[in-house]
Amino acid sequence: MKFNQDYLETYATLLKTTNLQKGYQEFIKLFRYLRIELEKEFSSYSFSGNIVENGMDYSYFQFTNEELKAKGLKIVIAFVHSNVSFEVWLSGYNRKCQCDYYEKLKSEKLKFILNHQPSRIDYIMKLPINNIVDLSDSMGLLHVMKENIAIFLEYIQSIG
Repeated sequence: MKFNQDYLETYATLLKTTNLQKGYQEFIKLFRYLRIELEKEFSSYSFSGNIVENGMDYSYFQFTNEELKAKGLKIVIAFVHSNVSFEVWLSGYNRKCQCDYYEKLKSEKLKFILNHQPSRIDYIMKLPINNIVDLSDSMGLLHVMKENIAIFLEYIQSIG
């Protein structure tokens, strides 16, 4: 199997000449903190065991409860590495579920960003948390996440 030598050399150079590794470790520490604090706040929900690090496309953790499960839904907290932003997603348990919800919601006026490719991308709709709060302000970030989660949960109760 062949690998892109230029990419590998770039990666090695970044590790040697920047604080890339320390920055990534700090991000993971922040993301774990957010997960732990949200799990305390939403104690009636079951959270996934770990943070999923998806090849630096996005990292995420998810949680659900019996009501959401019955609807085939879960809440996902995602960090999109390419634009350095957090997002709160409403996701389905599988692509079929996501497509069913998309069909149900596509003609509605939503205050969320609806995913127009639910069979290919891992959410039904999302609320970005872009530039709302400084990433180093964990309390502010946590507060905005809680607000966005509450907005989703309120909306979910209104849909069948």
